[in-house]
Amino acid sequence: MSLLALCHRRSTVLKIAAAVDEAALNWRIPPTTIRLFQEQIVAQSPGFALISNDHLEDPALFTTIRAASPNTYIVVCLIPETVMTNTLWAVLDNLEFDVLCTLDELADCLITLKAGRFYKSSLLQTQTGYTIKEPLPGFHELTPGERRLLKLMTESKTGPQIADVLFISEKTVNNHKAKISQKLNVTGGPGSLTRFVLLHREELSQ
Repeated sequence: MSLLALCHRRSTVLKIAAAVDEAALNWRIPPTTIRLFQEQIVAQSPGFALISNDHLEDPALFTTIRAASPNTYIVVCLIPETVMTNTLWAVLDNLEFDVLCTLDELADCLITLKAGRFYKSSLLQTQTGYTIKEPLPGFHELTPGERRLLKLMTESKTGPQIADVLFISEKTVNNHKAKISQKLNVTGGPGSLTRFVLLHREELSQ
């Protein structure tokens, strides 16, 4: 399994390299431009695509990765000194990603995902929104199909992987996600439901 990273800070690249080595993944020095990165995504279809702080303001980049390599896990990796403000959470909510972690957590994150397990970053402990109250608001309104889709999200399945499991199109998956978000009162872009699932996997997977 391989990892392709998009990061321009040398100090960060060195730490990424150490984490990737610890996780026993294949990897190369990150490409120098977004265009080269996108070309390598198409050519390699890596197991993981890692995006650093430098490229969070480019939602189209995340959409392009998903379209070019549907089974690649998109990992947002933030430097340890990142301050998780409401503005940054709003930025993340507009991104189509699968996993969130800090650079210090990266090795553990990759090892966990490589083993097929769910990873929850300590960053989510700083998030105060989307607090679930019992009973789960809106959950009773979900159809059996929507609950099945939500459960697959708690198993770290990407949108295209969910489509394969449920024998439906990716467009249908996205439509279901939009309906689920509405019923659960989760507002924002595609990353908002991902964040909700990362925060509340235990409750949602029961």
